Amino acid sequence: MQMQAKTTGASSIRVHLQGLLDTLTLETDTDQALVGMRLSSIQLKINGTMDSETNRALGVPFRVRFTANGMPLAFEFPAEVSLQNRSILENLVRTFQVSLDRGDSWVTQESNGSGTYEATYRRSGPNSFEKSKRKFNTTAAGMVSWSEVSSTETFSIEPNHDWIAAMEVVESMSSEGQSGPVMKVSNHATLKLQPGTQATLMANLWDFDATAAAVDDRATMKDTVPDMTAEQARRQILATVPELDTATQGRLGLVHRLRDLLRVDASLPTAILDLLKTQELSDRTRADLYLALEQAGTDSAQAALANVITDSSWSLKDGMRAIVAMGGIKQPTTESIAVLWDAAQNYVGGERQRMASSATFALGSIGNNMHKADNPGYASLRSDLLSNAVGSSDVATRSDYITALGNTQDMTLANDVIVFLDDAEPAVRRAAALSLGSLGVDQVADQLVSDYREEDNSYVRGAIAESLQLWMQPTDSAMAMFRQAVRTEADESTRYNIALMLGNNLSKFPENESVLREIMRSEPSKRIRQKVAEALAGHQ
Repeated sequence: MQMQAKTTGASSIRVHLQGLLDTLTLETDTDQALVGMRLSSIQLKINGTMDSETNRALGVPFRVRFTANGMPLAFEFPAEVSLQNRSILENLVRTFQVSLDRGDSWVTQESNGSGTYEATYRRSGPNSFEKSKRKFNTTAAGMVSWSEVSSTETFSIEPNHDWIAAMEVVESMSSEGQSGPVMKVSNHATLKLQPGTQATLMANLWDFDATAAAVDDRATMKDTVPDMTAEQARRQILATVPELDTATQGRLGLVHRLRDLLRVDASLPTAILDLLKTQELSDRTRADLYLALEQAGTDSAQAALANVITDSSWSLKDGMRAIVAMGGIKQPTTESIAVLWDAAQNYVGGERQRMASSATFALGSIGNNMHKADNPGYASLRSDLLSNAVGSSDVATRSDYITALGNTQDMTLANDVIVFLDDAEPAVRRAAALSLGSLGVDQVADQLVSDYREEDNSYVRGAIAESLQLWMQPTDSAMAMFRQAVRTEADESTRYNIALMLGNNLSKFPENESVLREIMRSEPSKRIRQKVAEALAGHQ
């Protein structure tokens, strides 16, 4: 196992980690597996400097509970492990996390130390897969807002044991600095099973009393509500918020503490609103308080978010944050959905237009949660989103509702959305093309290819090419057309997406290689050359 990372901002940090990850399956049932892990032969270097004490501390045994599809569910550490080292070990495991599903392609939500992101998977062989992070939907407490993420991840499964046999992760993230510092992060990580290097491990190595570092995954975990009175919880909230405001690390743990405290009594979310109204808090802390309300998810927490959305005395930024938080609620109340509808429809065209768009997108995200949970109210929400996408006379509003339909990730909507590619407005066509990337490309791929050939707007062509990257079984004729199109396309963004498509399908279409090598020689765009180089290197 080897990891290299570089962070560029006000200063640059280079991190290199190499070692062996010893594992032993401790418990299994139909839904979960408990795995013991321990790093050995560790070499952690930061800016070229190695700290032997840290290396020794990272060699502690720890336990990870995995769901049946392979996602880490909870991490358990001995009490003496520091928060910083817990974070390092958890992020190490999450670098190589995967979420397997049936079929040849799927889209899912995953979380790591940076936030919650949308990941796409495609099966490239009987036991091999490709994964790509598409976008961050929420940002973890204390982290910058990532405006761009790009990852190329390939892995294979050991067929007889369902273990990862090998995995490579190449990832870059950047922020625009709108709500935090400007940062660029580059990660390169590799993992390879060493069947000939089997350590003699006893299960009692992991027989320790754990203080759990819980992962916030409400769909699969039962969060603990503290056993205390409402007044005790209120005092702890009032003490925790100043601690959060001054913290430079461990902020996520403090947000989780607030989340649990908010669940003690229905009166407590108003305490968060009072603090937001009356205290001079940093922008990061204000954002984290909205995250705590989202993660609490109770009816009273949703009511507090609704108050911010509907009360015009709150700032536009507060309103936007409340809407984003509402979009992440797993079990929305009828009142919460109604508040989002009101914002989507009543703020259109005014100074709060951004809130209207965000509320529309949030309705789609809530629809995704409802659809996954088989919530009977989803059918009505789906119908209303679709009717607004069809019936709105405003181009921007129509585009927003089409984007919301994509946010539902309901594959049965693909044939409803593809008709918008015939719209007279390029913005609507572009929104439809991008949404189809989340709704199952294969069922409409032939129509997308046909529309690409006829489309005269470069932004729409780029969106079509971006969604077609998820096409699991591209045809010979389509791939031949794109090999030619990448040579003649004037728009850089469209060429970028076509180049990614050609690289993603290099193993299926070896004739793509000569075109990609031609791109390496003649393409003026650095980011296109970089992606092509990565594809060619991975194919060797």
